[in-house]
Amino acid sequence: MTKSSQGGSGGPAARRTSGWVRALGVGCGFVAFGGLCVLGLSTRMLLAQADDATSACTGFLGDLRDDDYASALRRMDADYQSDFDATHLQTEVARISALADHEGAVVTSVERHDDDRATVEGSLYGTSFGEAIVACELTEREGYWYIDLVVVD
Repeated sequence: MTKSSQGGSGGPAARRTSGWVRALGVGCGFVAFGGLCVLGLSTRMLLAQADDATSACTGFLGDLRDDDYASALRRMDADYQSDFDATHLQTEVARISALADHEGAVVTSVERHDDDRATVEGSLYGTSFGEAIVACELTEREGYWYIDLVVVD
């Protein structure tokens, strides 16, 4: 008797899989890949949210949103605070409609440039303008982060 007549391994014909099984495997692979991509992006955003520089930037934006310019001024760097008052800050913010009229902000990334400098980036949202990109440059002094520059695009 030969091997094939005894019911041994029949070669490639015995191992055929149907098309739906193959499609299911490919589909699961795409879902797993997509999940890893989303996880990678969300991890970066979550890490940005946990950063002290991010807290300073979002606090500043929150102060502007609440029209609390005295508090926002205290978050600015020492040179700005010594040269200008809250009324001047309010006037400057009013010139940038996305900054003055935003209803919410989302931070997407933070980049450290040394131990005492950082750039925080994200988006501002408002009904009058939609979405605008925002970046805050900050410096750390004596354990506190201060706003050096705000750029809205």
